[in-house]
Amino acid sequence: MKVLQGTLSLALIGLLTACGGGGSDGYYNNSSSESPNNSGNTSTTTPNETAQAQLNILKREGQFLFGNYDANDSTTSKGYIDHALDTFAQGPLQLAVDAKKLFDQNKSYFTYYDVCFAGEGNQIYENTPCYVLEGEANIKASLNTVSPNTYNTWDFSITKDQLAKLKITPEQITKFTGESFIIIFDNQNKDKAFNDVWVAGVFGYPYQQSWGLNQIDQLRIVSMNGEGQYNVTTAESKTYGALSIYKDPTSIDGDLFVLQNNSSFDVLINDNPNTPDVEPVSFTINSVPGDSKAIATYRIRKSAEQVLDIPSVSAISGSRIENEAPSSNVQSFTGSIHLEGNNIFTFKKAVNGTLLKFKHVFNGITFEGQSTNNNGTINTTLTQPSGLKF
Repeated sequence: MKVLQGTLSLALIGLLTACGGGGSDGYYNNSSSESPNNSGNTSTTTPNETAQAQLNILKREGQFLFGNYDANDSTTSKGYIDHALDTFAQGPLQLAVDAKKLFDQNKSYFTYYDVCFAGEGNQIYENTPCYVLEGEANIKASLNTVSPNTYNTWDFSITKDQLAKLKITPEQITKFTGESFIIIFDNQNKDKAFNDVWVAGVFGYPYQQSWGLNQIDQLRIVSMNGEGQYNVTTAESKTYGALSIYKDPTSIDGDLFVLQNNSSFDVLINDNPNTPDVEPVSFTINSVPGDSKAIATYRIRKSAEQVLDIPSVSAISGSRIENEAPSSNVQSFTGSIHLEGNNIFTFKKAVNGTLLKFKHVFNGITFEGQSTNNNGTINTTLTQPSGLKF
C-alpha cells in the first residue's frame, strides 16, 4: 500500500528564534549590563572586552556548548541555544541513530513499502522501496529495545487536544500536530542501501524548567515542518518536513552520520511566565556533503568518543520577553559548533573526570577549550581567547 508521497523543496537558510529559561530572579536579571545594545554587539573597545561580552551571552543562552546542561534539572536555565541544540541532539539526531541501530538488529518493527512515495510530481526517491517505523506505540516500544526507557514519556502523535490551554494560532496548531515517521531507504547499490534515514513529522518530549514559581515539568513539541529540502506527504494529504541523516558505510573510524541537506525543525516552548504567548524555536542546520566548510556530521568513534561538527551556522538569533526590566533580549550571531568527547550531549551525567573538548566560533571570535566533569560540577577552561577566563 502506497501511503507516502515525497517532494523536494527549495532549501532556505533560516534563523533560530527562540527562548531561554529560568531562575527565581528572572532570566535576564543582569542581561542589560552584559549586552547593552541587545544585539550581540557591545560598545566596548578592546578585543578582550568584546570577547568577554560575547562569552557572557553564550554562557547565558548556551551552556550546552560547554557541557553545563541538564534537561532533567529544573534549576538549569535553558537559553535559546540550549533549546535548539538539545532538541537536535535528543530529537532527530538520536532518533535517526537509534532507528538505524534497531533496523540493523531487527527489521520486523518496520513496515516495508515496495514504492515508498506515491503520486505525480515527486522529485526524489520516487521509485524506491523503503522501511517505515510508524505508529506511536510501535515507535516507543521499538526504540526502547535499543535505548531502554529513553522514550517512555515521549509522544509520537500530537493531537489538537494536547495543545489545549496554549495561546496559539491556527497555523501553529496545524504545524505542531501530526504523526512521526522514521523512513529508511533501499538503494540499487547494496553499499548505500538502508543508510539514508529520514526523521519526519511531529513529536514531543519532556524537560524540566523552573522560574521559581510553580511549573517545573515542561514539554517540547518538535515539528519537522521547517524550511529544509525534504518533505513527506501522507495518504491523508498532510505534509511534513524531514531531516535526512546518512550513515557513511566507508567510515574509517566508527560510525559517521552526515546531514544531507539544510534541514530545519521548529520547537514549541511555553515555559516563560513573563508572557502568555508561546515562544517557538526554529533552527536550520546548514550542510553540504563533501564540503569541508559546510558539512555537518556526527561521529561515534570506535573508542566510543563522540564528535559533533557543524562548521557553518548561517545565523542564530533569538529573543525572550522580560517585563520588569523590559527587554526582548534579541541576540544574533553566526559561526560554527564543535563538541568532542564522551557523553557530549549529556555531559553532566558523564563519569567523574570526563573531558569535553569544544571549539566554537561566534561573530568571528573563537572560543576553544575544555570542560571537566567533577561529580556533576562542570569546570570550564578556555585556551582561546587568550587571557580570558570562563
